[in-house]
Amino acid sequence: MSMKNATGKGTLAIGYRDEAGTCHKDFEMRLPTLEDIEEAIADAGEGACQARVSRHVWARTITRLGTLPAEAIDASLLAGLADVEYGRFADVEASIRKKLLAESESSGS
Repeated sequence: MSMKNATGKGTLAIGYRDEAGTCHKDFEMRLPTLEDIEEAIADAGEGACQARVSRHVWARTITRLGTLPAEAIDASLLAGLADVEYGRFADVEASIRKKLLAESESSGS
């Protein structure tokens, strides 16, 4: 898995219900870049807690939530999700990182 293809999939516990009543639960995300982290810190504001920074990172790295495209997903939308979803996003991000690290170690590069 190259950094370019470093994505993972997951399913939210409760999900996001849009204005039409559709519940979106399945998601796909990519591993954040350093730029994603820097921009999320700036967007979250000075002194923001780690949860808020993570939410801003995920708003940049979630490529799909149900049928919602990446451009429809922002930090405000994620802020309205149930707290249990935090762990779902964190777990998928960690699994992508783990795959990339394993690949890097096995390639000897």
